[in-house]
Amino acid sequence: MKVDKLFINATIVTHTGRFIGCIGSVNGRIACIETSTEGIEATETVDLAGLHILPGVIDGHIHFQDPGFTERDDMAHGTAACAAGGITTAISHPVNDPAVLDIDSFEINRAAYSGKSIVDYAIHGGGTRDNVNSIADLWNKTGAVSIKMFMCFSVKEFPFVHDDSMRDILTHVAQNDGLAMIHCEDGEMISKEEERLRREGRTDPLAYNESRPEEVEIAAIKKTIQLLKQTGAKALIVHVSTAEGLELIRAANNDGVDIWAETCPHFLTFVREDMNEHGPFLKFSPVMRDEKNRLKMWELLDAGYVHTIGSDHCPFTREEKEAGLDNIFEAPNGIPGLEVMLPVLLDGVSQGFTSLEKIVEITSFNPSKLYGFHPQKGALQVGSDCDLTVVDLSWTKAFTEADRKSKCDWSPYFGRQLSGWPVMTVIRGTVVAHKGEILVEPGYGTYLPRSK
Repeated sequence: MKVDKLFINATIVTHTGRFIGCIGSVNGRIACIETSTEGIEATETVDLAGLHILPGVIDGHIHFQDPGFTERDDMAHGTAACAAGGITTAISHPVNDPAVLDIDSFEINRAAYSGKSIVDYAIHGGGTRDNVNSIADLWNKTGAVSIKMFMCFSVKEFPFVHDDSMRDILTHVAQNDGLAMIHCEDGEMISKEEERLRREGRTDPLAYNESRPEEVEIAAIKKTIQLLKQTGAKALIVHVSTAEGLELIRAANNDGVDIWAETCPHFLTFVREDMNEHGPFLKFSPVMRDEKNRLKMWELLDAGYVHTIGSDHCPFTREEKEAGLDNIFEAPNGIPGLEVMLPVLLDGVSQGFTSLEKIVEITSFNPSKLYGFHPQKGALQVGSDCDLTVVDLSWTKAFTEADRKSKCDWSPYFGRQLSGWPVMTVIRGTVVAHKGEILVEPGYGTYLPRSK
C-alpha cells in the first residue's frame, strides 16, 4: 500500500482500548491502521517515538467572540489556541453579534469565519424567547449542530428563555429531530440571591458564588428533564458543575430521556476558595463548588456520567474583568481555556482519576456522534478524516504566557503545573501544530456542517 503520510511507532488509543501501531493517510483520510509498517510505502514518515495518538479532539463549547467582539478574541487567534491545545474540530457558540438565531445570521457568522480558521469548525444555532418561529428553518436549512438556550441571563444580545418559550422551542426541536443545548441555571433563583447579597452590601468575590448555589443548577436540570419528557426533544446539558446534576441526568437517561451531560475543565480544577485569589478572573457560570464536589465530578466522569467535555472558552478583555475588582458583580462571566482543556484531562489521567480511553470517549467519540460528525470526525478508522492528537504523558510543565495563542492576555491557569500535553495536532493528514508552534496559515481549517 502507498500512503501520503505514515505515523509510526505510536500507542494508538481509542475509546475501547490501545495498541502499538501506525496510521497512514491518503488525501487527508485514514487509509490504514496497522500494527506493523510491513508492506506500507510512505511519501513521508513521522516517527512518534512511542507517544500516544488519540483521535482528534472536538471542543463543542467555544465562544470565539467573533463576529462582533473581536477585541476579546477572534477566529484566527482562537483556532490557533485550539491547534496548540490538540483540538482539531472547534464549534462556535451562537452568542456573537449578530447572534445565530435565523438563517441570515447563521450565514453572516459562517462568512465571517471563512479563510480565518486554523482547525476545522462548525457552528451552533440559538434559541431565545424571540425566535421560536425560526427554529425549524435554522435547524433544517443550515448546518447548525444544535440549538443553544439559556435559562438565565447571559448577555443582552441573547435573551434567555422562560418556561413557555423553552417548551415551544423544544417542541420544534423534537418535531425536526434536532438537538437542544441548554444552560441550566434558574434565572429567578439567581436574581433573588443576588438581590439579597447586594442588600447586604456583599461585593466580594465569594458573593458571586453564593448567588448561584447548587440548587440553582439542580432546579433547572429538573425542570429541563420534565420538559424533555413532555416534548420528546433531545438535549445536551452544558457545563454541569455539580455531581448531583450529573446523577440527575444519568437517572433521566436511564429512564429513556434523550439527555446528555457536558462538563468543563474548570470544574475539575478549581474550587470556590480559589475566587479569593483570582477574583473576577475566575468568574464564570455556573460557579465552581467545593473540593468534595470536584473529586466526585472526576469519579462520575470516569464512571460514564459525563458524555462530553467543552472548554467553555469565553474570554473578555482585562479591562472588562478588572471592573469586578471592587464589585464582583460588575465583571462579565467567562474565562479562556482552549490551550489547557486537554492538558487538564491528561493531568487527571496522571493523577489516576481516569483513563486515556475515557478521555477519548468524551473528547472525540461521543461528541462526534452528538454533533453529527461521525464517522468523519472523532474516530480512528479507515475512511475517517486523519485527525490526530498526539500527546506526551510524561511532559510536566506549567502553563505560561509563552504558551498562549488566544488573543486573551490573562488566564487563571497561568503558573498551574500539569502533567501530559499535546505535542502534535494533525488535521486531515497535515501537521498543523507541533509543540505549540502553528505550522499552517489561517484558512487551512474548513467549515463542517453536521451530517443530515
